Amino acid sequence: MKLRIDKLPKTDEDLEEIQQEIESEHHHHHEEEGQSIEEVLGELYIRLQSLESKSKELEDSSETCKEEISRIYKILGKMLIALTTKDENEKIKNLKDILSTLE
Repeated sequence: MKLRIDKLPKTDEDLEEIQQEIESEHHHHHEEEGQSIEEVLGELYIRLQSLESKSKELEDSSETCKEEISRIYKILGKMLIALTTKDENEKIKNLKDILSTLE
């Protein structure tokens, strides 16, 4: 049985809509296929949950990367100031800021 699904199911309602469509259009196939619609939808639901979990992990990882990149730019800015300033107190202040950021 080949299904044409225009969008990925994002909610339980989407899965129910797909189930109704499958049952109405392909009712006679599910007995021939050896798998019930409930089994197929169950598998779809499990895979959807897995994708949602992976998506959440990627979002968290992305957020961590953004924070680290921001931290690197902050350190680079302080280093640039420390290297270019003539004032020794300003150099020391920026180097101390870098150390505290790295801790």
